[in-house]
Amino acid sequence: MQRILPFPCLLALLALPACSAATAPPNTPLAESALYRAKQNCVDTYQTRPGQVAQGNMEKLMNCLAKATQKYGRQAYGPYAPIYMEGASEGVEAARHLKEGLYTPDQFGSEIGLIEEQENSAILQKKAQMNAPLDPILQPVPAASH
Repeated sequence: MQRILPFPCLLALLALPACSAATAPPNTPLAESALYRAKQNCVDTYQTRPGQVAQGNMEKLMNCLAKATQKYGRQAYGPYAPIYMEGASEGVEAARHLKEGLYTPDQFGSEIGLIEEQENSAILQKKAQMNAPLDPILQPVPAASH
């Protein structure tokens, strides 16, 4: 009998606003909606009960979520897309370790939590970089008038 795992980051993965559009401008609610729908389709396909995924399906689910992130992430996440894409890849690797028996279900859940923490930290860092004033040496020099 396969173990049923609660999917710890299910709500976090699906916590994007819902709207509607197939092709949307980058970094908009419409782009987020396309990603949300793709991820929801993955979850609906592989969960056995709301919020639970059989251990044998976890790798399939994480692969599906990673593909959805690859397909829609650039538009939905804008400049943060590479961070989420890396996190999705790490999630696939963690699920592979679970399938191979290298992780217990608890270790897998902890790894997913760690990946989310790393994503959040990287996003905060990126936001700080984007909002930080330029180093005085890097700021543009006004043209001298003659």
